[in-house]
Amino acid sequence: MKEYNVYIDESGDEGLHRGSKYFILTAVLVEKDKDIGISKCVDIIKENVEINIKSQLHWKLIKGYPNKLMIMSDIGEMDITIINIIIDTNKIKFIKSDEIYNHFSGYLYERICWFVRDRNAIANINISSRGNLSKEKLLNFINSNGDKFKIDRSKIKQIKIYPNSQKKLLQLADCCCSALGQALKYNDNIHKKYISYIQPKFYSYNGKYLGYGLKYVPGNIEYSKEFSELVIYLESNKK
Repeated sequence: MKEYNVYIDESGDEGLHRGSKYFILTAVLVEKDKDIGISKCVDIIKENVEINIKSQLHWKLIKGYPNKLMIMSDIGEMDITIINIIIDTNKIKFIKSDEIYNHFSGYLYERICWFVRDRNAIANINISSRGNLSKEKLLNFINSNGDKFKIDRSKIKQIKIYPNSQKKLLQLADCCCSALGQALKYNDNIHKKYISYIQPKFYSYNGKYLGYGLKYVPGNIEYSKEFSELVIYLESNKK
């Protein structure tokens, strides 16, 4: 059976009414057989932006707009699939800050399972480590909420947690996630251009990426000025 390696990172602060407006979860999906080749592409990116190949590729440390555009352009050429869950923390009323990550990750795992199901495949999940992330609690959440989020546990072979420095494709997920965070934060065409490069890589179903590779929660996209305007920009700049 075919396997996909999945790399998950986040951007923003999920603290309600005290953190960033948007908390984003991003998954980069790669066929297992192509993992090594795409990891080598990350090394090439590091060389192009003059980062030591042994150092971590971290979006916040990349200097210069042209370098960031180059990175997103390169990612847009890779044989990967991207899934983004955008959580509008201003719209959350009944979930505690420390429960947001696990709760809304349900939408991400749901879509990962849809993706691999339709390809008769299974997923190996690799998650960027964070202070309060517990594999045990995450597994308990997935197992107890499989029906609510339509998570097919049989499609997830394993879940592991790593520091970004240990997995090059976690660093790729960081770039995608952070670039999306900036596009929403600044809400201008300069930063939205980052996302135009990778939009063709968003997971789509029947030609539709909204709700699949790019999902806004909770509520309708009309509730978010920044998200609505990003979608309009992407639709008018489709490659």
